[in-house]
Amino acid sequence: MRAFDTRRMAVTTAILAAAALVVAGCGDGGDGSGGGNGSGSGDLPAEIKIVGVHDMTGPVAYAGVGASKGAILAAEEVNEQEFLGPGVKIVVEDVDTAGEVDTATSEMTKVMADQSVAAIIGPAQSQQAAAVAPLVERAKVPTVFTQAGSEGVVIGDYTFRATAPIATYYHLAADYLADEGLTDISIIYNATFVTFAELAEDVVPALASERGLNIVDSISVQASTQDFTSPARAIADRNPDAVLMHLTAPQAVTFLTQLRQAGYTGQVVGASMHGGGNIASAGEHGVGVVYPTDFSPAQQNEEARAFVERFRAKYGEDPDVYASDGYDALWWIARAIKASGSATREGIMEGLKKVAAEGFVGAKGQLTFEGNDMRVPGVVVRWDGSKETVISG
Repeated sequence: MRAFDTRRMAVTTAILAAAALVVAGCGDGGDGSGGGNGSGSGDLPAEIKIVGVHDMTGPVAYAGVGASKGAILAAEEVNEQEFLGPGVKIVVEDVDTAGEVDTATSEMTKVMADQSVAAIIGPAQSQQAAAVAPLVERAKVPTVFTQAGSEGVVIGDYTFRATAPIATYYHLAADYLADEGLTDISIIYNATFVTFAELAEDVVPALASERGLNIVDSISVQASTQDFTSPARAIADRNPDAVLMHLTAPQAVTFLTQLRQAGYTGQVVGASMHGGGNIASAGEHGVGVVYPTDFSPAQQNEEARAFVERFRAKYGEDPDVYASDGYDALWWIARAIKASGSATREGIMEGLKKVAAEGFVGAKGQLTFEGNDMRVPGVVVRWDGSKETVISG
């Protein structure tokens, strides 16, 4: 049984308790309309409230902070363009899940019970997203998750995902390894996080079989692991052609440093969570790491360049993949409101489905969907110590 399974009993208890609160909140005289107060354009209210439920603190706060920045930028653009009509504005608020499943469940319950909330941009961690998804469907609050690439997240009419699951484009990494003749690979992964575990235990073995790659060892660690001396030495002693690293960004920095100090000089392959400069503090030890990602500020397509320029102008830095997620999620919701002509929860849900069926152009370029789930082509990039360079895709 995977390490993250040990928490399922506690999480299930929390979900059942929260579900009762959600039902009570939704039945407290509200009509479930959301959308705020005042008179806007046509049938839309003057203020439409969207709440981001993110990890703003904790080990993967970079995901929540990035998504929040992207959503805020998108909301400003929607409002400045009067995209939804004169006098109609989207307001974005954030709450912090602090890296905990129970906190995510509690905060989502409070937000869903607030009848002024029209839609939610949901947690990035798969454990959190999978825990709250049943509550979302019960409360019927349209929720667009970012990241959260595991199964059990997009489960019904009201759950959506504005990030292509990494499993849908991770084949780019396998293609790179096969093309470079790097056939013997070692894997190290954080088994606490569902997406990492699924990659290491299911996705990569299948890709390796298809592309003639040989997995020489697969090492699991936990979210609490801070010292990688032992696995780093073991991998260096095996000296595989490449090392696949499925760790949180802080863990990756430590692992890279200790792996290089152990004498390994081969190729390291990361994933999208290592983008946006998240491994910059590894210094020279991070130079040359490659990883597949659904967005990079190094992409040269027109939409990506425009997004990067606007993000730099507002924040004075390059956007990371999480910022592109939040940006596309908010614009998806805005397009949904326009498509349905409604800021009610049901109207936004119907609009999200309509927009997904047609696709749209976002920060990541042309976005398509499988049901309520986003898909992108993806690219492979190399980190040179200060920036990313697109090498394929």
